[in-house]
Amino acid sequence: MDNLIIEPGAIGTIKIGMSKDEVEACIQEYARKYQKEYHTRNYFKNVFRVEYDANRRVDFIEIPSSLKDEFNCLFYDIDVFNTKADDLVTRIDRISEYDRNHWELGYTYFFPELGLSLWRPIIFKEEYMEEDWFKEMCPENQEDEMRHLYFEAVSIAKRDVDQK
Repeated sequence: MDNLIIEPGAIGTIKIGMSKDEVEACIQEYARKYQKEYHTRNYFKNVFRVEYDANRRVDFIEIPSSLKDEFNCLFYDIDVFNTKADDLVTRIDRISEYDRNHWELGYTYFFPELGLSLWRPIIFKEEYMEEDWFKEMCPENQEDEMRHLYFEAVSIAKRDVDQK
């Protein structure tokens, strides 16, 4: 499995400041190299969420955790979708501190100096697995809850812009 490198200013070959045409060329290259029969027609166009500023230049890039089935999604050699959320935040916080006052803290961790955000829809901690409400769930529901031990999306934005 190939690596998809997440770094300040870029996710893979898509970089902050690119034009729409440059992004489209990157996405076409991903499709050419990695498109599988079971993917939807515009799979890579859909999994790379890209937003543009007033000058039509990339100012935000986001990927979902479903890409972990296609790539090792790495930030400073840390697998962002296969590292538990609490561990991931601790490790990246050693590189650059997250915004302790972010309005969605716990769901979102924003590292302003890196332009990096980590997001999950539900806060779930390992200790919850010892609680009665969790143990009373059927195995399928337990598995669904345990997915929230990990982040579901990672994004890179311009460092001088707050998280969208």
